[in-house]
Amino acid sequence: MSALTGFRAPVTVRGHAVRHARGLVGAVPDAVRLSCVDDVIRVELPEGEFRIDLVALADGRTRIAFRAVVRGRGTDDGTWWTSWEVETDAPPGARTVQDVLAEEISGSRRRFATMLVEACAQGS
Repeated sequence: MSALTGFRAPVTVRGHAVRHARGLVGAVPDAVRLSCVDDVIRVELPEGEFRIDLVALADGRTRIAFRAVVRGRGTDDGTWWTSWEVETDAPPGARTVQDVLAEEISGSRRRFATMLVEACAQGS
C-alpha cells in the first residue's frame, strides 16, 4: 500500500482502482479523502461521499456502480442517498473509465448542488 504525494488529503491506494487515483485527484481537487482499494473507490467530499464499484464484465466492458450520500449545509437541509450505474466498453483499468468517473462525479455534484438550492428555496 502506498500514498500519493502532492495531494492535501490522505490517499490510500491498492488494487485495480489505483489506476484511476491520480486522475481523480485532479478531477476532485476539494476531496477530503480519496481511497482506491481493489475495485472500490471512495471519495469523501465536504458535502458528502461516493462509493464507486468497478465491475469487470465477461465481455471486457466495465459496469461502474455509484452510491452517493449528500448532506445539506444546514441542520434542517436533510441528507439524500442515491445510486446509479453506468457501463462503458472499456476494461476497468482503461483511461476511458477514469474519464467516466470524473464526468459522473462532477455532473452529479452539480445536480446535487442545484437540488439543494431548490429545496432550500421551497422551504423558505
